[in-house]
Amino acid sequence: MDTQDPVGVAFTFGETTVRPARRELIRCGQCVEIGGRAYDLLLLLIEHRGKTVSKDRIMEALWGLRVVGDNALESQMSILRRILESDRSAIRTIAGKGYQFVGDLVENVALGHVTNAVIRTQTDRTRFPAQVSALIGREVELDELTILIPSRRLVTLVGAGGIGKTRLALETLRTVSERYEDGVFFAELAAIESSDHLSSAMASALGLPPCEGTKDLEKIVPRLQGKQFLLLIDNCEHLVDCVAYFIETLLRLVPGASVLATSRESLRITGEYVYGVPSLELPSSDDDENANTYGAIQLMRDRIGSDFPRSDERHAITTVVRICRQLDGIPLAIELAAACAVIYGLHGVSEGLNNRFELLRHGSRTALPRQQTLRATVDWSYELLPGKWQTVFNQLGVFAGTFTLATAQRMLETNQFSSEDIATGIAVLVNKSLVVAKPASQDMCYSLLDTIRAYAREKLEQSGTFRGWSERHARYMLQILSKSDMRPYDTTAGVELLYTLLPDLRSALAWSTSDDGEPHLAIELTIAVITPLMKAGLFDECLARVDTALQALSMMRDTALASEVANKWGMKLHAARGACLLFRDSGAHTNKAFASALKFAEANGDVDYQLRGLWGNWACAHLNGRHADSLTLASRIAVTASASDWLVDRIVAKRLTAISHLCLGNLDSARVQLDHISAEATRISPAERIRFLYDERMLVNAASSQALSVLGLHTDAIKNAEDSLGRASELSHVPSICYALSEAICPSALLAGDDSRLNDAVSELEHATRRYPVSTWRARAEMWRGLIDLRSGRVEAYASKILPALATIGNARYSVVLTPFLTETATALARIGRRDSADKMLQDAIECAINTGTVIAVPELRRASAEVVLLSSIKANADAIEAMLREVIIVSWQKGLVEWARRGERCLEQFFGPA
Repeated sequence: MDTQDPVGVAFTFGETTVRPARRELIRCGQCVEIGGRAYDLLLLLIEHRGKTVSKDRIMEALWGLRVVGDNALESQMSILRRILESDRSAIRTIAGKGYQFVGDLVENVALGHVTNAVIRTQTDRTRFPAQVSALIGREVELDELTILIPSRRLVTLVGAGGIGKTRLALETLRTVSERYEDGVFFAELAAIESSDHLSSAMASALGLPPCEGTKDLEKIVPRLQGKQFLLLIDNCEHLVDCVAYFIETLLRLVPGASVLATSRESLRITGEYVYGVPSLELPSSDDDENANTYGAIQLMRDRIGSDFPRSDERHAITTVVRICRQLDGIPLAIELAAACAVIYGLHGVSEGLNNRFELLRHGSRTALPRQQTLRATVDWSYELLPGKWQTVFNQLGVFAGTFTLATAQRMLETNQFSSEDIATGIAVLVNKSLVVAKPASQDMCYSLLDTIRAYAREKLEQSGTFRGWSERHARYMLQILSKSDMRPYDTTAGVELLYTLLPDLRSALAWSTSDDGEPHLAIELTIAVITPLMKAGLFDECLARVDTALQALSMMRDTALASEVANKWGMKLHAARGACLLFRDSGAHTNKAFASALKFAEANGDVDYQLRGLWGNWACAHLNGRHADSLTLASRIAVTASASDWLVDRIVAKRLTAISHLCLGNLDSARVQLDHISAEATRISPAERIRFLYDERMLVNAASSQALSVLGLHTDAIKNAEDSLGRASELSHVPSICYALSEAICPSALLAGDDSRLNDAVSELEHATRRYPVSTWRARAEMWRGLIDLRSGRVEAYASKILPALATIGNARYSVVLTPFLTETATALARIGRRDSADKMLQDAIECAINTGTVIAVPELRRASAEVVLLSSIKANADAIEAMLREVIIVSWQKGLVEWARRGERCLEQFFGPA
């Protein structure tokens, strides 16, 4: 078997060969289909062969910032191992850590050094344009082509207009020129309007006497016999049939001839190697710290030159990244934007890209007409399409994200176009580089670059059908969300599907809420998208959508909208608003949203939303320390839950009751409830587990861990904390993972004195919040990290991390579960001489605990207050401090607060000796 790859390096292990540059996997001599992520997973493991690659490292490489769970990785690994068959043992699972490639790998460099090439001095037979500016951001493509071309007699660079095919081809020609004994030549066809002039252009490019007429192409070829040369034919798409015939004839009759062609579609002749020219590399986010290392950003900075802003370079780079991402990394569009930036500034260009075809029309005066403006570049491709396929192209503009063939057929099939027509049309558009084909795990997916999509939508508007297609698209998205098989958003596959749909969901919502949209449809679509947005942790976006829908609903109440419908919509929207606000704070407006949802639910007799409203009111009461109120609300939830068909609702009622008792210092009542529901929670079905923002099985374990920690049962507390994390990880539900780490593992590890476990948990929390940027969990990650830093002697951590985090958390900082954090932070401050800060933190917490009746927290806070005084240089009134400590110990033992009593005893012994 030939394991040589004409494009770079091929790797062989067992009966498997991997060709990275061509993204091919060959098993037993046969090319095997493999999904993009499974292939990237294999390449990553090969790259780190012999070393363990952690799951986090793999997930970042494969999914970036997208919120996915371990199940997604396990699924891709299963696919990969199934494909590898007998070679699957080359990948070893390292339990609890990751994966390792352990196969015997043979590396083969194909034509990395062309030993048979003739090195010669350039002659006048080598004809191509001189280099005017450096090629930027194409190092990988240039390296691949430099290796590829000597081994392939026909290579066609294919890509969308403005993608940089010509510039890359010319640089490649310059790089390989010395390998061709009789020279390299350049034929530019863009200015040739008819195939009648093709022979003359070819003859001129090759330094031959002029020819006329298509038949004279056959006269050119015999004159080239015995020559060894490379011919670059640029811009073939409008003369593709005639060019294909000429190249096929040339290669057949002149063995020493090779051709490099550029075109917006392939030539489709024997022996052609199609090289897809990608957009320039882009950062995955606007605030990427390494933005300057990406080709697109480098190109724009280079073209702006000395006019690039220097006063606030970080902000300027962020704007440049945003511009380049909006322009899909297309070099021509970036160069046009750079020219405009000199006139309008970076901010002006960024704002003006909503009308990019009008803005980007200041190209080079010496460029070909179709390259002087962005519109002219796309016009060139569009006008080469038959009218039938222009219509299909226009209609595909309604898709904002990726789509499958089946999706396009269901959306676009009409009396005018059958499903077969649409399939053919997409194939034509892919071949013309107007639609991008992307292999997926199951079906092939398709998409339009943003610039191409904007052009298609513009054409759709000009045809007068844009509103009709937009409404059809919005209703189609509503239909998809309403399908029963689209509901399991707590699964990895469901979250993956959500991210695939998000661009189209956003587009449908944007249209339906516009002046041209349909208010009823906008509200229905908003309600349908609430669950997936919240499952993905996009709470800010969800809140904005809900507020827009509520505003529309308030305006519609004055119309003929049925009150029953209005109440149902209002109930769902207010419940969602409260849930989203709860991730910011637990203030009056959050409580009001849940109260409104409860009011509508009671009017509608809807038990489900009555529970949601009551649960939200309980959460606000609990987080604000109103534990007597929360106990009353827990009782109401228990009564309402008795009418629910969901087992989880009754378990939630018991858990909330237990937590209220725990905060009020009623440990016996809390333990009875928690012990009772621990077994019951195992019967909660997967569909029920995430009813109220978090996984209920995780919450039961977390609550048990909190109670056990206060009872001094650290081994059991840590086990329950770890179980809570395990439950959350089962569902790959990042909000639940954050909760388990911050509210269960961190406090239990801190109270158990397990610094290693605490540090690991904080690191996991930081990683989770990078993938799940919700303010309350980011603040908790920062807060816990600040404590670790402070205890390590980094004084600045208090002001830079802890204080900002506590300000974000608000009153929730005084919740029982964070009591150990507050006391440890205060004593750490006292040890470094910051008694005033420590005193203020504890006095505020004590005042809050007393005012709210948070009985369980008071003894530990008072103990820490005494320790802060004892740690300071001023040892005033030692008798009073000793008396206070003894009182804390007695009260703690009386109330069963074992851990607080033991901590008091240790403090007393440390400063006053054995009792």
